[in-house]
Order: sequence, then structure tokens, then C-alpha cells
Amino acid sequence: MEAEKLDSARLNAELMTKHAVLLDLIGKAPFHYVDIPMHGNIGDLLIMLGTLAFFKKHNLTPRLISPFFSFNPDWLGKDDVVVFHGGGNFGDLYPFFQQLRERVAAARPGNRIVILPQSIHFSSPEKAAESAAIFRRHPDLHLCVRDKVSFEQARAFTDKVYLLPDMAHQLYPLGRSYDKNGDAMLITRVDDEKVDHGTLPDVRVSTHTDWPQFVGERERVINRYRHAIGVFSRRGLGKPANVIVAPLWIAYAQKLVDEAIALFARHNLIVTDRLHGHILAVLMDMPTLVLDNSYGKNSRYASVWTARSELVTLAAAQRSA
Repeated sequence: MEAEKLDSARLNAELMTKHAVLLDLIGKAPFHYVDIPMHGNIGDLLIMLGTLAFFKKHNLTPRLISPFFSFNPDWLGKDDVVVFHGGGNFGDLYPFFQQLRERVAAARPGNRIVILPQSIHFSSPEKAAESAAIFRRHPDLHLCVRDKVSFEQARAFTDKVYLLPDMAHQLYPLGRSYDKNGDAMLITRVDDEKVDHGTLPDVRVSTHTDWPQFVGERERVINRYRHAIGVFSRRGLGKPANVIVAPLWIAYAQKLVDEAIALFARHNLIVTDRLHGHILAVLMDMPTLVLDNSYGKNSRYASVWTARSELVTLAAAQRSA
């Protein structure tokens, strides 16, 4: 029997309350928000902005905000907490991010580490075992995950595992109405997580894109932010560079997200294998048809958190899987 469908507002309100456990994990100690995305993936930017919204709602102010390539564990005070950005990069598909988490876990056993909701995927069992061994040695490491498959995998890394929805839900409501008379928009991946979806549903699609295509020439502006922090970091000035550049980058990231919202609003349905194409539609109270990525991340997420919305439909192959 299918679970009762909920209206979008009730569902989002319920999902936001799940994050309350993070207040106890972060506590009152100074904390660093590490590994913020400084690239054009709108999904990661939604996660970052949702995380910052959560901090603001609860009067939490990070001591430092830093992307992965300019964070130095030596900056941590004795009692500081490290809060790692959430997302879908826990594994070996995007090794630089995982390597930073491993480096901090190995170098700072006395500092609490909180990893915000992630999806876990390792293509190599050997790399998964090596990474888990590093995490296991840390006595105060807390790993939040976004789906049940990741939850089971996370037990190899730590006993302190939490099943939580994506941080982007903290942005609800986005408060922009969509065009109920518009056409559908199709957002399908062009990166390593892409998959051939075969015959798609018979809907009238007027826009077919992906985040890299949407960002387009604005990638040059994004690279300027990365370059600015990188140059100063190589000169030993990474901390002041983060303090100065991070707020400017966050403001630009908000602009990119606002433009994505405006694009979504011109349509009446989002068909996507981008998890945050789906989540952004949920945040806008918009109908969405969820396709899967290469390793099932989207159906794993939706089945736990968003499929109960009256506005969410899983592709037929995913429902029967």
C-alpha cells in the first residue's frame, strides 16, 4: 500500500524539523563550515544556502567559511568543531573532497567533526575500506546521510550515523509561483553520473538543459573567485582570503540560484535526473518527475523523503526497482 500523499508545505515543514539534531552536534563551541562549493553546480549552491539559512535561524555563526582547496586544519582551535558541507561527494567519484575529510580526520582527533547530509558512493571497495579505516580512528566523528543505502554504508565509517534530509530544504518556501500553462523542462546530467533514460514520458518539453549549460559563460566569473582565494592561499594568506572572498562568493551564488528559480518558474513540470533539480522544484511547490542518476541516488533520496509529496512522481522503472 502506498503512503498517504502530503501537500508540499506540510512535507517541507516536516523535513526541516529533522535537522534539529544538528544543534546538539554543533553545540556552543566555535565551528568552521568547510568545503563550501565554489563552482557552478546549482545543487551544491542550494545546499550551501540552505545550510547558511539553518545557521541563521538558530543564531549560529561560523568562525570561518572555506572551500575545500583553501582550508588548513592548523587553523582549528583546541575545542573547535568542523562542520563539513553536505552533498553527493562522499566517496571516490570526486576524490579531492573526500581526501580533505580524511586529512582533517587524521590530523585532528581532538576536534569534533560533523559531516552534513551526504550520499555515499564508492566505485572501489578497496578505497571505501581505506577511507573507512581513517574515519574509524576518529573518536568524535558524526556522519549524516541522505538515504538508507548510504546509512548502511556509513556504519563502516563510524557508529555515529544520522539519517537526515538534504540541507537545501531549509530554504523553503522560495515563494515564487510557476507558470501552470507552461511546458515541461528537462534537466539531465552531462557528467560522470549521466545515464541513458531511453524513452521519456510523453510531455511537451520546451527547455532541455543541465547545470553546466545553465551557468555557461558565468563560469568565468566563478573561476575568478576560485583564483582569488587560491592565489592568497598559496602565499600563506588563506584565512584572510576566506574571510574576505567567501561572503562575496555567497552573494554571487545567491544570484545564480535566483536565476535558476526564474528559469524553473517559466515551466509547469520539471523532469530531471539532477537531485537538486528535483529538490528545487519541491522547494517551489512545483510538480516534478524524478529520473535516476548512474547509481540510484535520486530514487534512494526521493523514496525516503519527497515521494510522499502530492507533486512528486518517480519514473516507472524506479518505482518497480
